[in-house]
Amino acid sequence: MLRVVVDTSVLISAIRSGNGAAAELIRLAVLRRFVLLMDYKLAYEYREIALRPSHLHASGKTAEEAEAIIDALEAVAEPVLVEMRYRPLSRDVDDDMVLDVAINGSADLVITNNVKDFAQAARSFGVRVLSAREFLTAFREVDKGHAGESAQKFNQ
Repeated sequence: MLRVVVDTSVLISAIRSGNGAAAELIRLAVLRRFVLLMDYKLAYEYREIALRPSHLHASGKTAEEAEAIIDALEAVAEPVLVEMRYRPLSRDVDDDMVLDVAINGSADLVITNNVKDFAQAARSFGVRVLSAREFLTAFREVDKGHAGESAQKFNQ
């Protein structure tokens, strides 16, 4: 099954707008249509950023509603123990944290709104980087065919 790390930027997009590609990606994660990978630092960052007043205000959600989304993701995520840190990988320490989860969790993909910032470093570890929209387009194509082949198709 496809192994995916979701960058915080995608989660925030999903919380702020329940109708876009990011929100659909989060729904697919909760439905366990792929293996969501997460470590405690990433879960902490999700909360720290999602619960900022500016994001709550823009989303129209309460802190409890945003927490419930993150709780649902934590409930289905496969925990990753980051044993090896390959630093620095990018210009942003938070991007490195996401890449650490991807590398240590043997991820196939990182889904982010910042594809350009992740692509080079992730590629050197065999991890593909897509936007939520790119992921959904490819996922729907694969889903029409053979779901068991999804990890192979995404790594091409």
